[in-house]
Amino acid sequence: MGKIISCPNCNTKFDIVESPIKPESNYLWIFDNGHGGIIDGVYQTSGKQSPRWDDGTKLYEGEFNRSIVNRLVKLCNNNNIECVNLVDTQKDISLRKRTDAANDIYREQKDKDGKDCIYVSVHANGFSKESAHGWGVYTSPGETKSDKVAQILFDKAQIEFPSHKMRRDTRDHDDDKEANFWVLRKTIMPAILSENFFMTNKKECDLLLSEEGRDRIAKIHFQMIQEVETSKIV
Repeated sequence: MGKIISCPNCNTKFDIVESPIKPESNYLWIFDNGHGGIIDGVYQTSGKQSPRWDDGTKLYEGEFNRSIVNRLVKLCNNNNIECVNLVDTQKDISLRKRTDAANDIYREQKDKDGKDCIYVSVHANGFSKESAHGWGVYTSPGETKSDKVAQILFDKAQIEFPSHKMRRDTRDHDDDKEANFWVLRKTIMPAILSENFFMTNKKECDLLLSEEGRDRIAKIHFQMIQEVETSKIV
């Protein structure tokens, strides 16, 4: 932030940049953009894409996932929140390599300063029928610290997208859905996986393709990060 000051001796004006001290991050956030990206015009993951719609548009999930993670990294860097882009490549890295790398980061971080890590895997959903729609967040089965993180993200999504369906499972008294996804089972830290609407639903795919939609989806994830950082509930 710019500020004009005057020298007390000669009254010459100077333009300086103020850098307010920000609080230290309480967690290291590990972002995982699901699937592969696009290399030389070739999508790196079989499937994981929308239909080619009548208007010629098409969404590749790995590209979408990366666009959200890139936004989150920028937001975190601008707000002094520690984060790692786990898959900073367009290649489709195996699930085992992803979780092994995340767990290594967690162990190194604990040895370094005892700081906890939180794993966030970003996705778009898909189904064989276009009628499937809605937003959801997943954790591993059972009651874990991940549930608290997922509930905050769910609440942010519900506020940001009030006219959209929120896909929930309240049988265990919270709103996240539970699944034995590899990245949720094999990580040794709180871990959530967001399914940000259905790329196989034309209306929701239009949202996912738009810059505004991507900004809003990144926004709810960052709002969740800010609340967890502030409350330190994990």
